[in-house]
Amino acid sequence: MVASQFDPQDWYKALHNAVVAVSILNRIVLGAELVQLDGPNMRRYLADTTMG
Repeated sequence: MVASQFDPQDWYKALHNAVVAVSILNRIVLGAELVQLDGPNMRRYLADTTMG
């Protein structure tokens, strides 16, 4: 299982090296089942509720 805050297409920007990004994504994404979660940023939500 691999979890990331980036969508696969955003890894190219995050890694700053297209060869590395393609290598990683080829091994992880091909044949994988992608599950994308949607919802509020819980870190921000909890920080706002605890800070008062």
